[in-house]
Order: sequence, then structure tokens, then C-alpha cells
Amino acid sequence: MKAVFLVTCITICLSRSFTSTFCVECDNVRLTPLPEFDNLHVNQNLMWNNQDLLILECVSKCFFDRRCHSVQIDRNTGGCTGHATALSTPDKIYPPATARQGSRVYLLPRAAHFIGSACTSDGDCHVATSVCNDGVCTCQIGLWFSPSQQACVTECSTLGPGLVRYAGHAIWGHDLEEIPSMEDSDCQQLCSNNTCFSVDYEPSTKRCFLASVTFLSVDPGSRGVHGNWVYYQRNCAS
Repeated sequence: MKAVFLVTCITICLSRSFTSTFCVECDNVRLTPLPEFDNLHVNQNLMWNNQDLLILECVSKCFFDRRCHSVQIDRNTGGCTGHATALSTPDKIYPPATARQGSRVYLLPRAAHFIGSACTSDGDCHVATSVCNDGVCTCQIGLWFSPSQQACVTECSTLGPGLVRYAGHAIWGHDLEEIPSMEDSDCQQLCSNNTCFSVDYEPSTKRCFLASVTFLSVDPGSRGVHGNWVYYQRNCAS
């Protein structure tokens, strides 16, 4: 009965005909569409990437997996991706989301106040050791978000493709490679495609520095606040 009820609620939510008089319980499974992500593909904090699920099957798969907080559906191909975090706006995705016609993102109710959700203060972020960082709930600088543990952790065994941005911070003296005259998004993508743990970027000179260390793994004298720099750290894959 729970599965049948879920499918009924999802059908109503997807059709955007939900009303508060339908049933109070539907609030527990109500989906929130993010129209800002329409026709964009997000490759962050992926839990699965199936190409053969119906829309209801895709959303149900996410709902019954407590680690899943958002789902992305490609209405043209039937593609389905489940994500271990919430999403806020496309300009908070690093590297940037790519164009994909027919794609749409939905948040589950449990995505509220979780990693990746929009925020205005640290109190909006309910995961332990998380903060409101540039309008998004993220782990404190130097920590990793673990999709499998649903927590901010000090160690990450496998790196994911996404990055977390921390403006006004940098690491010095631990560079693997320096690339001059590179756009910010290209620098992010280079780290995402590489084996680096983090990247420092200087917008004024467009210099990109790849590193195999993180903000907390270096001595305090090698890290700090620097308003002219941006620090990015990789996501954990699991």
C-alpha cells in the first residue's frame, strides 16, 4: 500500500495538480521541481545513472533509498539520475552543469536543510559540521561530504567529479601544476578530470593551481584567508 500511495502522490506532484486538500500525507512525498535546472545536466554526487527507468520508477527508486535527496529525469531519453544531496541553483554547480534538452530536477522533502540546499545562515544547514557557504549548505572547508555516510568526514577514499567552492581561501606551496591564463570553469573541469584533490584559482590573473592536498591536510602556515583567491575541493564519490 505504501508503494501505491507513493505512486499516486508522485503522479499528482509531477502533473503539478497537487492541492493541500488531497491528503496531508502527500506532503511527506511531495516533490519540488527546480525549473532553473530545466534542460541542464548535473553530474554531482551521483548515486546511479540509469537509462531505462520510467519517471515514476525513477522517483520511487530515489524515495525508497534514504541516501537519495534529489532526482534528475531526462524526459526525452528516459534517463534517470539519483543524487545524494540537494541542489540549489545552476550557478552553484562546479564544474558548471551542461546543456541537455528535456532534463528536469526534483527535490525530495528530506533535501531541505541538507548538503546542497539553499541557505542564508549556518542555522539553515542541519548536517553536523556543515555551514552556509555562499548561499549553499556545504561541509566546513577542508572536510568532505560522504554520500554513503550522509555526513561531513575527514577522509575520502574515492573522488567524485564535482567540486565545492570556497571563496576567499587558498593553499600555498603544495602545487602539483600551475596553468597560466585559464578560465575559471576550465580550471574546475581540469581538476575534475584529473587526480587532484583541490584547486586554487586567482581570478585577476586567471592562474590555476592543482594540488593533491586539502585545506585541513596542510599545516596552518600553508593555508589561509585571501580575498583575491578561490579554493575548490573535490567531492567524495561514496
